[in-house]
Amino acid sequence: MKSGLIKMGDWLLIIFFLFVSGFGFLLLLRRNNNVQECVIQWQEGKAIIRLPRDTVLVLSGPVGKTTVVINGKGARITDSDCPRKLCVRMGRAERTGQVLVCVPNRVMVMLKGRGEIDAITR
Repeated sequence: MKSGLIKMGDWLLIIFFLFVSGFGFLLLLRRNNNVQECVIQWQEGKAIIRLPRDTVLVLSGPVGKTTVVINGKGARITDSDCPRKLCVRMGRAERTGQVLVCVPNRVMVMLKGRGEIDAITR
């Protein structure tokens, strides 16, 4: 028996696994995204914005201002006076359950939807 040769059964297994992984990837891309509201909490209060809506909020915090841009069914922190700007580099949140946080300015942006389970505990 020679080693290193790929037989017909091996090719069938390879093709099968490529098909299954590709199908799973397509299911992830087509996942229903039912974002319905954006919850924003900061030092001075809380706001709930029904989506889709285009809004720009400038919020004050302990180290300065944080700008939150909500457009369509997503949100993004576009500018902040915090030193490292990690919140700006987090990018855009578009899926239910995603959270954007600016810790120095105490700002949290969370997308919520209906019909999805966040967690189950016992």
